[in-house]
Amino acid sequence: MSWRIAIAGRWIARIAGTLMFLLFLAFVFGEGPPDLSRLTWFERAQAVGIATLFLGLPLAWKWEGLGGLVTVAGFAFLGLADKSNLHRWVLGLPAMAGALHLASWTRLRMARPASLAPWRLPRAVTAGLAGVAAAFLLLCGNEIFGQPPLMTPALQPGPGLAGRWQGAGSIPVDFLIHADGSVTGVVGETVIGNGRITYGQSWFGRLLHFNSVYRITGESLGEPFSAPFDLAGDGLDGSVFLRKRPMHVILTRRQP
Repeated sequence: MSWRIAIAGRWIARIAGTLMFLLFLAFVFGEGPPDLSRLTWFERAQAVGIATLFLGLPLAWKWEGLGGLVTVAGFAFLGLADKSNLHRWVLGLPAMAGALHLASWTRLRMARPASLAPWRLPRAVTAGLAGVAAAFLLLCGNEIFGQPPLMTPALQPGPGLAGRWQGAGSIPVDFLIHADGSVTGVVGETVIGNGRITYGQSWFGRLLHFNSVYRITGESLGEPFSAPFDLAGDGLDGSVFLRKRPMHVILTRRQP
């Protein structure tokens, strides 16, 4: 029984780990790799830890024990660097897959029981798992690359969202959100043209906490402009991407 459980655990870890690694690659290629020259040494170390966490998953297809150890070690490093990482599901799930690889490898490296009959996964189950994996990847791709993603409801800003919002970061930000969803304003001395606010996630994004709740898009000096925001109490917490450079900002509602 323990041998069969280990076999099942190996394939669960392989399938789940492959999905998570593909999701990691989608984020890297969709958002672009971090500019290490702009990061502090601590941020660089965390980036290496995240890469280690996910790279161990495909490695486990060839060297199961080593791949699982690499993934678990990456998670342990991230936990030592910042305890809040231990509570992030996006880091905890690959770590669980790595731990499952280690547990399965430990059992399967022992001699196979002589009385164990051959066992194969039925084709219908295999096809079903493949279909679920394909649907998951399509939904993830839609959430990562869609702006806004498909299946995202239309946004009509109500009294709690429409109005003037201001924030101070490295440069001042001033947005005016209109009831029809259009947005006007400035970032520093740059006027935002064709601005609009939409929801930034579909039901799948809300389920897995992908993306921010709101996204303001438009043009700045002829280039695309975007600003994803989440609710933070009575304010909006997010980032302004101007000339592809992010700037963290917290917006506060201003009374007329």
